[in-house]
Amino acid sequence: MLESLLSFRRKTLIVFDLFGYFAHFRKHFSTTSSLSYTFPPRTTLCGIIAGILGYNRDEYYEVFSSENCKIGLQIMKSVRRLIQVVNYLMTDEDSIGLFKRTFRWLDKPAQIRLELITADERIPSEVHYRIFFHHEDAELMKSLEDRMFSGKFYYPPSLGTANNLATIRYIGNVKTEFFQPSGGIYVSTVIPLSVVKSIEPEKGLRIHREELVPADFFNDRTLKRIESYIYEEAGKPIKVKIDGIAFKCEIDGVELIGTFM
Repeated sequence: MLESLLSFRRKTLIVFDLFGYFAHFRKHFSTTSSLSYTFPPRTTLCGIIAGILGYNRDEYYEVFSSENCKIGLQIMKSVRRLIQVVNYLMTDEDSIGLFKRTFRWLDKPAQIRLELITADERIPSEVHYRIFFHHEDAELMKSLEDRMFSGKFYYPPSLGTANNLATIRYIGNVKTEFFQPSGGIYVSTVIPLSVVKSIEPEKGLRIHREELVPADFFNDRTLKRIESYIYEEAGKPIKVKIDGIAFKCEIDGVELIGTFM
């Protein structure tokens, strides 16, 4: 393994787990039915972390851009998709123009199909994601670590929509090494397709692809970068060759290699 790892840089990662019974990470290109990504996009994770620190909407896009911070995500448990019909009611009168006043559901609830993400288990269980976060601003890292340790969040975290509240479990501040791999490595996080040179699938893996996932915003909230990812259904490592930066750390005595979103 060591001969395939080049250009080591020692860093620290804040590692925490996200739990919740339901999640909805809306696909920006879906129309009448609200479809969901399998895992939270990078922009969603930036919003969760910014909310914990007390940033308001539209204040944090540059602070948490890919140039300033790195975020990795590991799926810890298999999930499944569930379609529910949800009643929506127009309540914001300021946003109702002449065209919207012709909608038949202006005064009555509109029934919209909503795709939810939930754990793929027979008994009620929570979805589970593990987040790896690094920021170049040491003060921001210290502030986030303090809030994670104390559990005092400025805004409550949620898994997509506000009614899907999330529970956070702080794992710790973990020493890590950023490196440029020169050979095949086993990656446990979701992997951007833009850095993948080759995949070496192995028996027993279920590898999926998630396309058109938001990764960065401009300050006006328009999309700056979109990525597609591959991941193993239950978060098992995938052997790949990549052209990009990876990280290596140890969690609960187990070595893990990941890539950033």
